[in-house]
Amino acid sequence: MLKASEDEIEAVREYFEWQAPDLEVTFMQKVYSEAVLNTRHDVWDIHTNKDRWWVITGNTNLYSQQQFPSMDLALTFHIGLILRVPRTEDQQRDDVRVLPFGRVFEMMEEAGAAVTQAHNLAGYQAVGVGCRETLLQLIGVAQDAAVWTETPPQRANFRAWTEIICNDLMPGETNKERRGALKGALESAWTFSNWLTHSKSASWVDADMAHSLIQHAIGMASSLILRELRGVPEACPDCGSNNLEPEQGENTAAPGVLWERPRCTACGWAGRPVPILNIESGQAIITREGEESDGHSIMTVPLRTIRKPGDPPVEPLKDTVTGPPEPTEYFAYGSNMATARLRERMPSAKPLGVATLPGHTLRFHKRSKKDKSAKCNALATADDDSAVIGVLFSFDPAERGKLDAFEGAGKGYDARVVTVINHKGRRRKVLTYLASPDAIDNSLKPYSWYKAHVLAGAKEHDLPADYVAEHIEAVEAVEDPDTARDQKERAALSNSEG
Repeated sequence: MLKASEDEIEAVREYFEWQAPDLEVTFMQKVYSEAVLNTRHDVWDIHTNKDRWWVITGNTNLYSQQQFPSMDLALTFHIGLILRVPRTEDQQRDDVRVLPFGRVFEMMEEAGAAVTQAHNLAGYQAVGVGCRETLLQLIGVAQDAAVWTETPPQRANFRAWTEIICNDLMPGETNKERRGALKGALESAWTFSNWLTHSKSASWVDADMAHSLIQHAIGMASSLILRELRGVPEACPDCGSNNLEPEQGENTAAPGVLWERPRCTACGWAGRPVPILNIESGQAIITREGEESDGHSIMTVPLRTIRKPGDPPVEPLKDTVTGPPEPTEYFAYGSNMATARLRERMPSAKPLGVATLPGHTLRFHKRSKKDKSAKCNALATADDDSAVIGVLFSFDPAERGKLDAFEGAGKGYDARVVTVINHKGRRRKVLTYLASPDAIDNSLKPYSWYKAHVLAGAKEHDLPADYVAEHIEAVEAVEDPDTARDQKERAALSNSEG
């Protein structure tokens, strides 16, 4: 139970009684508090003579605990609702900057859920991967929301972007301590998440700590970034003139997008440019179509409408399927880059082009359960400049089970949803398979026929020659002692090339 002043208690009680005059409050307590985008949300657990409710502040609203049995679920819904309710023209323009940050907070929630489900080393390391991906998502969204520098570093260079953004948000000697606090929080979260990803001695406490660190860092950073992106000053910060006019144009760092920034007509000062239009399609960055609807569903209780006090209970749905949507794109970086080989396992596979997985490096060290040789793995690293280059394929989700079985998901490889950058420079959430920590053996070498499959796929899709030379061709291979298997694999390779 959190401390609450008499004024807070009275204000929440007054609100609830105004919303539910027929119910008698028998117990109430503040159970949680969280600040998101500069807004404080306090969660209150309210018991009445008939049922229980959540009251959440920050544009206060109440939610039935029958529909929202989880406090986290109620809070997540409330925050999303508050971001979308205002519909003034100014706030519609703000959607361009605010809505992409929603995915950052979703990923942070996913990392928190992973903490509760982690029970072994692989689970703890997975939390580290999730925390790391969330921090990269934050930096990626910030890059897409504004132009911070005319000489941008690589997109996944977390430390370089942290330096640029923090220096821009809080410049000058007077902001030295504030700037240091933000940099320190982001650096600490990044370093610890990377350590957790590789640690062989990690515990549940470490996983929980990593999630707490990213919550703190992302809360600080997103609040400051959005405050910077949202506003145009009332007067020019250089000369004090009120004559500010919008200036529009393209930027070579982000072609195909129309940007807008405030410019002072008196002295020429220019504010930060923000994206407002996709030039190729002529569409606003954020568009909405269709009639407004209040038809929703969450978990097993349908949200056809939000329950209010006095409403009859809502019957739960039956045979519901919950969880994130099934991925429809797969990132191959080893022997599955060869289209014919992949289609033997997943007939619907269609190549979409080359893609890059930042923050990982290609290694031949995953122990095969079948032949005990080394297979490929995309190993997460703390090196911001490292990346695995592979091929993106679309596929029918109905065939996912076949690929899981062939790859040995949960038996040496773990199925993961990762963020890659496709050939158009777009970030995509896709399926891939990463080696389980206990299946990694750096003493192993691949069989020569397996290396040949990887090379065939790389050449088929024109992976960069320097990458192929360094990460595939340079790898030492050994001959398979099973001559029948060797001949079978080489025959399959010849057929696919033919």
